Amino acid sequence: MKNRSTIRQALLLCAGTSAVFLTNPLSAYAEEDNEKVIKRITIFESGKESEGESSTKTTSEGHLCAGRKKYSFYGETRDGRTELIITEKPVDEFKGHWAGLDLGITNFFSSAFDTSLPDNGRFMDLRVGKSAYVGLNLIQHCIGLGGSNDNIGIVTGLGLTFNNYRLASDYLLIRDQDGNTSYKESDREIKKSKLTSTYLTVPLLLETQFPGNNRDFFVSGGVYGAFRLGSHTKVVYDDGDSKEKEKFRDDLNLNSFKYGLTVRTGYKWIKMFFNYDLTPLFQKGQGPELYPWNVGIALINY
Repeated sequence: MKNRSTIRQALLLCAGTSAVFLTNPLSAYAEEDNEKVIKRITIFESGKESEGESSTKTTSEGHLCAGRKKYSFYGETRDGRTELIITEKPVDEFKGHWAGLDLGITNFFSSAFDTSLPDNGRFMDLRVGKSAYVGLNLIQHCIGLGGSNDNIGIVTGLGLTFNNYRLASDYLLIRDQDGNTSYKESDREIKKSKLTSTYLTVPLLLETQFPGNNRDFFVSGGVYGAFRLGSHTKVVYDDGDSKEKEKFRDDLNLNSFKYGLTVRTGYKWIKMFFNYDLTPLFQKGQGPELYPWNVGIALINY
């Protein structure tokens, strides 16, 4: 019984003093995923069981991670014959949930985190249902921090974000005589007036996935920085029989650089996000103090 005890003690040690009883045959253990057998050891004990003694079977399992490899140890003892199988397979790599297509709505908070806009910013009141946010998250890079399961890690990347602010009032956005962002009423019938901005965005997120290897549910949060690539206003006039569009390329004192906070979560194919800019929409003193936020769903994740 000495060999049997030695093998079982080794298995328990490799498993971190935890073992489970198995029902699958040993031949099945190397057929899962890309696992392969690298060592098979068979030990026969001397002597025979006494006549009429019932046959017994004991199985044990253990795991050990070294670098990017996971080693599994399966042991089975039956009728004085002990077999130990050692397999290896690469550790699953961590993959985040940022890359893809984000669609949502956008609006503003005031400096007091209130959706009621300040008096000098009422002209920026939006039609929320028609004010759209689009995030095209093109490149993703992940760094796993979670050991054997690799279900926690850092996510960064590069993407484009588009904000379409559809004004609720029929105003034209302009610069006033002091160069500040303001508005004026038009003597023509306005069907649509909006401000559009495009930013190059870089996120830095910490993401956790669970339960374990299935990773059906995830939560991530972090910060992002963005650089403005362009902006313009667009007005559609409706004169009854005809419609006319005008587009003006002007930054209207939008901040060239912004940063903010983001939270993402999802279960299987259902994914949601929330972004909040810590930088005001307009440069300080050159427009109302408004802080954009977006909320929506991630339709595509790759």
